Amino acid sequence: MSEDIFSQFFNLFNNNDSEVNWELSKQINKHLNKETSQEVFQLSNEELDLNELFRFLELNITNATNFDVPQTNIQVYDPSLYGEWFLDSIQHFDFSKFSIGDLPGGLQIGSMQSSIIGMQLGNLAGMISKNMWGLSHFGIILPQSKTLAINKNKYFARIDQFEADVNELALSLLALEVVALSLGRYTAPFEKIVENLEIASKEMLKEFKDLDIDPLNMNNPQEMLQNFSGLDGFDSSKMIEGIIAPLSFYRGVIKSKAKDLNLIPDNTTYDLLMDLSFTLGESNLIEIENGINELDSSTSMFFEFLISSKSEYSIDDILLDKDLIPSRSEIEDPIAWAARTSLPPI
Repeated sequence: MSEDIFSQFFNLFNNNDSEVNWELSKQINKHLNKETSQEVFQLSNEELDLNELFRFLELNITNATNFDVPQTNIQVYDPSLYGEWFLDSIQHFDFSKFSIGDLPGGLQIGSMQSSIIGMQLGNLAGMISKNMWGLSHFGIILPQSKTLAINKNKYFARIDQFEADVNELALSLLALEVVALSLGRYTAPFEKIVENLEIASKEMLKEFKDLDIDPLNMNNPQEMLQNFSGLDGFDSSKMIEGIIAPLSFYRGVIKSKAKDLNLIPDNTTYDLLMDLSFTLGESNLIEIENGINELDSSTSMFFEFLISSKSEYSIDDILLDKDLIPSRSEIEDPIAWAARTSLPPI
């Protein structure tokens, strides 16, 4: 029986029909969310009617701006299904740009690359679904979907943190998620993230040096799994330790565009909801939240600089070119960013 389990897992790991082993990524997401049930929840209760708020948002955005709402429906998911929705919504991205490299000692990674990427994305989906209220939490710009997905546990927990009108809070948080999802049409933001994920992946592969892997015996699934450290051995936070600056910038983009929609009477509600100093209890990502929050004031000043300096680049121009996305030092010193991006190529 145990040999059958080993073989099944090996077959899953070795399922490399595309650039990403999506089946493996979904299994990892399920593993990380193993304590949650797979259930779609009601959109309304005595206090809130999310479907009504979504239709209000959709109607007002269409009438008042040129902003296009790509979503046609809204669903509330438990964390496991939210993670699966995330994985389904990012499959448009060209992950062939994601280069892993080879294993230590010159061992060719070959077809394993698809599974390594799948493992990383599965960890990312699990991290988001377990710890975040949605895409706007950390400024994830990537998914494209006709469904506006709501992460049940964290979305409502975020609203309950504040003593304000519950419908205004819910509408504002929906607006932030709609904006984040609409920005999935840009590939440069995640390409910038991929550059950092490549570094994390290569660091992860260095850990294989301590594993007793015989390159001539890679077809033995039981031996491979006995030497494998296991899913819980991967620290998903390592994937984003080096990308705090771009994530802070993306959060600023999402907040700025949400404010431009003029949906609520007081735009400081967006600042309140996006303030990561108001945490959702204990979090495995507290250090990352603190890192992003430390840049929040500088990020706001960076956007003020874009307006006051009448920069030749709009927010959308920057999202079109990953080389225009500011580094941490440039967020803290916008003039340095302006000097770099305005210099002619050598």
